[in-house]
Amino acid sequence: MLVRRVSVVGALLLLMSVTTAGAADFDDLDVSLKDDVYEEAPQERWYFRGDIGYSFNSDPTIVDEVDAFFVGEDLDENMSFGAGIGYYLSRGLRVDLTVEYRSEADLYAYYPASPALPLTGEMSSWVGLANLYYDFDMGHRITPYVGVGVGFASHKMDPGRQISGGDPVDFDGKSDTSFAWALMAGVDIDLRSQWKLDIGYRYLDLGEVSYTDAATGTKRYEIDDLESHEIRVGVRYSFGCWRDCSVSEYEPMK
Repeated sequence: MLVRRVSVVGALLLLMSVTTAGAADFDDLDVSLKDDVYEEAPQERWYFRGDIGYSFNSDPTIVDEVDAFFVGEDLDENMSFGAGIGYYLSRGLRVDLTVEYRSEADLYAYYPASPALPLTGEMSSWVGLANLYYDFDMGHRITPYVGVGVGFASHKMDPGRQISGGDPVDFDGKSDTSFAWALMAGVDIDLRSQWKLDIGYRYLDLGEVSYTDAATGTKRYEIDDLESHEIRVGVRYSFGCWRDCSVSEYEPMK
């Protein structure tokens, strides 16, 4: 028992000597144990943003003018390219206005009794949204956020490719506009400058639209449940300081 106590006391004395020496080394080097914690650089009021996204579109619901339903509806994936301008209302709250172009996505459906004569088209869209975000300031370079957006979507339907020997519907090529809304979640990664990298998910509801068959001039197709699940990557550039502008980058907290 005495040998064990002596061993414990010796170990404690050795640990204390090492700790004291380590503390002296830190004093000599003028290093703070808090150097791994960073104070955020001055926030900027305004920012520009640019985004690209990949959209996994849900299958829409399609009916014609006599309420005959289609089956096998499918709207392919597509890309989106957007830009916008935003404003920080406070440290954690910001808003922005965005506009984006959604590339053509192939649409396919058919009547149950006529699978050899499908309805095909290529849908492209312009989307404008007013967005509100809340940033969860964690005191780190990575900041989670959530957001919501409302606006409009303008869809254009062009004739699709010929499939299985059937003639595609000759859509009139005109645009139809509907209400759109979105839910967002993601993270911002501060690049230690006025740039931020934005990686996120967005659910986008594009509303419903209707088109006329140009061949008949009367037959209309209602396309509903236009929804998309998207992975998005973007950058934001901030400008116009509203706190102390003398600090251009993160400064260690002492």
